[in-house]
Amino acid sequence: MPTKIPIALLAFFGITSSATLTWISCGTGLDCATLSVPLEYAASSGQGGTAIIPLARYKATVSSGERKGSLLVNPGGPGASGKSFVLNGAGESISALTGGFYDIIGWDPRGIGEAEPRLVCFDTVGEEYDFETELLVAADTSLGELRNASSSAVVSASLKDLDASYRIFADACIAKNPSALFTSTAAYVVRDMAAIVDELDGTDKPLNYWGFSYGTIFGVEFIQTFPERVGRIVLDGVFDAAANAKTYDVQLPNDQISINDAIHDFAALCIAAGSEGCALAANATFVSHLVDRIYKLHEAVFQNPVKVSSSSSITVGILSALLWTFFLVPTTWPLIASAIASLEDRDPSTFAAIMSASAASEPSDRSAAAQGSRILASPPLQCMDNAPSTQLSLSYITSAFEHISLNQNTPWLNADLGPILFCRHGPTTRAQIPNIGAASLSDADLILAAQKTPMLIINNRHDTNTPLASARRLRAALPNSSRLVIREGPGHTTVSIASLGIAKAVKAYFVDGEMPQTDGAAHNVSQLVFDKSIPDNTTTPDPVFNGTYTAEETVLLQATYGVLLSFLAIA
Repeated sequence: MPTKIPIALLAFFGITSSATLTWISCGTGLDCATLSVPLEYAASSGQGGTAIIPLARYKATVSSGERKGSLLVNPGGPGASGKSFVLNGAGESISALTGGFYDIIGWDPRGIGEAEPRLVCFDTVGEEYDFETELLVAADTSLGELRNASSSAVVSASLKDLDASYRIFADACIAKNPSALFTSTAAYVVRDMAAIVDELDGTDKPLNYWGFSYGTIFGVEFIQTFPERVGRIVLDGVFDAAANAKTYDVQLPNDQISINDAIHDFAALCIAAGSEGCALAANATFVSHLVDRIYKLHEAVFQNPVKVSSSSSITVGILSALLWTFFLVPTTWPLIASAIASLEDRDPSTFAAIMSASAASEPSDRSAAAQGSRILASPPLQCMDNAPSTQLSLSYITSAFEHISLNQNTPWLNADLGPILFCRHGPTTRAQIPNIGAASLSDADLILAAQKTPMLIINNRHDTNTPLASARRLRAALPNSSRLVIREGPGHTTVSIASLGIAKAVKAYFVDGEMPQTDGAAHNVSQLVFDKSIPDNTTTPDPVFNGTYTAEETVLLQATYGVLLSFLAIA
């Protein structure tokens, strides 16, 4: 007979059990485990195989009698690892923001990270690395070319090249036909979330949840699927669930509504800091002048790419992709301002260093089985949540790209076309359990209101990825069971720049269930973006706060920055 190991001895080795879960210590205050769930929830009991969901837990710091249960957190993507998010500091930081009353739980949603089955589109890590390295990041075109009627052939050719790259990508995923592709949609993820709560807190217990960015899609799907199991839910940086359930061309106009506003924020903050705090402030007096310089740089790089070496250059596509990415995180802006200033002088060294630091390392064993990739997971996962987009022609997408770019005056939509191009070549097959999207929000609103479990929606005013307009639409769809709180300024999700007002609102909600008294209240940022004390040679400078704060307030601000650092660590 197998020898039974006493629970006390397991605890001695940092191993604890709860029903079918075995937790193993994986860091200070951290445990890791895996949960088995049905691969196909549509299958009859016992049929359809098993999926493995990796979990990480940062334990509550209060006594067991004070503990409020589990708080699930998801960093979005889709494609970001929730387990890595918690292990890289988000667990500790979110615990500090919520008073230590919860076990902070991160998990890898299906098709992501260590979840099984893995969503892979290639056989080996070598093939995966080569494709990810060679995948075009953006169309090599600019706003100036879109305004020039004689350049239509250039624009069309650039999008044709990008489209060809994503056709190869989509074909590889379809040919590989991983089971994860058809069982990793939001409808399946929220059932896994319920299973996690069942295991950790009990089958009659509610979900407490903080979802960021695409993680808000899971939150919206959950409240419609399991409205009776809603606890305290915060949705931060709202992805439009209604648009996300339709063909991707419906989502595309939402993606960069606030880009032009964020560029103006960047310019205003830079000029206010002066040349000692922002490298671009030299010879810049007016915000409009600095904004013009940023736009003109794109045109200059389009006309004449900046050589990095004999075999590589910074093209306008690469420039757009880099700036679009780093504008999500304003705390990186001193470095980006320095890089832009150098590139104006045709010195690519700072941007080249950023690119080098961001690049994946070539695998030592290229023949090893493919492991999946966050970059390569995102388009197929999002497309499987959408309605099929295979009927979209390239000429239609090109026309939409031109119209949206010019109408919104955004220079970076050329770097945001990958998902729609993948979707147009993607599979028409969908999961057996369809996503709700936003179709049952009115029903959920009435149930949440009746059981007095309202949710908190938070969003930046100039969020460059999930615009405030999406948060306002969700608030309007839940008139009786939600409140909206706004953080002023740019960045993606409210943690991208610390705000004491937002941190206090989140803590009051999670700790005491207290909703903001004023719907739509706006809170200023509490952190400087540019300052002479902030170095311009790192993506993770020490935070500098813009006032005098108590020790308790400083803990909240530092914890907010800690969550941001966790995002950067898993990016």
